[in-house]
Parts: sequence; C-alpha cells; structure tokens
Amino acid sequence: MSKKKLTDKQVIDKLRIDEEYYGEFGRQWLSNSDIKNLSPNSFKQFGKVEPDNENFVKGRYFHQLILEPEKAKEFPIWSATETRGKAYKEFLEEKGLNFVLKESEALLIENMAKETVSRHEQLTELITNKEALREEPVIGTIFGHDFKCKCDLISQGIVVDLKTTSAKSIEEFIWVGKNKYNYDTQAFIYQSLTGKSMTFVAIDKQQKEYGNSGEFYHEIYVCPTSDETVLQGKQKVEQALQTYEKYYGKDKKEDIRKVIYNLKF
Repeated sequence: MSKKKLTDKQVIDKLRIDEEYYGEFGRQWLSNSDIKNLSPNSFKQFGKVEPDNENFVKGRYFHQLILEPEKAKEFPIWSATETRGKAYKEFLEEKGLNFVLKESEALLIENMAKETVSRHEQLTELITNKEALREEPVIGTIFGHDFKCKCDLISQGIVVDLKTTSAKSIEEFIWVGKNKYNYDTQAFIYQSLTGKSMTFVAIDKQQKEYGNSGEFYHEIYVCPTSDETVLQGKQKVEQALQTYEKYYGKDKKEDIRKVIYNLKF
C-alpha cells in the first residue's frame, strides 16, 4: 500500500510491525542502512536486502530481552545439542531460518541484557522508565527526501540506541562506530527526525574479571553524541543523497551499470 493513501498515524502504526518496516512498505522511505549502502565503496549495493545472519540474530535477541521481553519468550533457541550438526541444519530448514542461537549463546546474551539494565541506577531508570517509548518508528523529511527510523528507546527526553560491541575500549567503540558502522549518520538522522538528542549505550561482548576476584562483568559504554559527530553524520548523509539522486532518483543522471573505477595506480 502506498504511504500517500494513509495518515501519518496509520503509517506509524504499520511501521511498528517489523515485517512492514523492513519489507516493501517500509522501503518507501530511506533509512540509515540505505545511507551506508550509498557510500563510495558500496553504492552499487543500494536496495539490497541482507539475509538474516548470526550478528543480526544475536543483536535482535539482546534488544528483545530489554525492550520487548514478551517477544523474547518466543525467540527460537537450539537446545537439542551444543553443536551445529545435521539435526541443527534440518531444524533450520524446517523453520525456514538461517541461524538459531544455541542455549549457551542465548544465556550469554541474557546475562548481558540483565547487566545492561541493572548495573547503574541512572541507566536502569532510563531503560525501565514506564513512560518511555520502545521500538518507536518516526518518519520525516531530510534534505527533501522521505526518511524513517525506529528508535530503540525514547526516554527522559532523549533517544537511546542499544548496541553490543567487540571494541576493546570506549575510544575504539567510538572510532569504529563513526568510521565503520555509520553511527554518526544514524545520530544525525535520528536527531533530525525526532528533534531529540541521541545517546548510544553499548555493552562489550567479552567478559572481564574484577582483579582476581572470580567475579566477572561486561564493560558498558554510555556515549551521548557530540555536535561534531552529528555534523560529520550530516555531511555524510548529504554526500550519500547526492549519490542517490545521481544514480537512483526520479531524475537520475547516470546508469549505475556503466560505472567503473578509474584511478591511477
């Protein structure tokens, strides 16, 4: 169904459904994922739908445990064996899935989610705020183009995005986020659409030990976005939209199939 036939409220209600948000209906809007696929190294991949994979599944379970615990109760977990052998592959084929968490993997993610929610009083209040909006879609216009986003959490006047990370320090998380995963463009898009500041909350996937105590923890990073990060994201979005207009817009100027790289070696 075309978005033009629906009110904004009807659009938002429909985008709350994952199948609609990520499916054909939702693709009527640009998103941060599209911006990533309009970068100089991947603009020929624009519009490609990525299949479900291990990182997506683990991230989705982590988010559901914190934001949608009722959904998490129905999350498929492989418990028959600790290996991914023939029975596991048959299970995937039967269910039409690409990847399923093993019990040990699910337990680790469950511990990470519990720690994220319970470690620090202010963070706990932010995440568990009863007035907070969870998995909230927002639509709007940026530089003349229709955009969408789905906020993990809108709480206490800010947008909170939950991440899991393999970064070994907060500095590495920030560098990788800006230079590899487009967290800067995400911050710009989300802040533009919501009118609210944005904070990333990330938890390290690797356990660490408090000294030699035998007590383990996961490092947690709370990273409010700076004006510099948002400005960097804005510039990258502008560049990506120029690429979009050039190759994919209504008045596109060039055929993507004829593009080659021509650089001095």
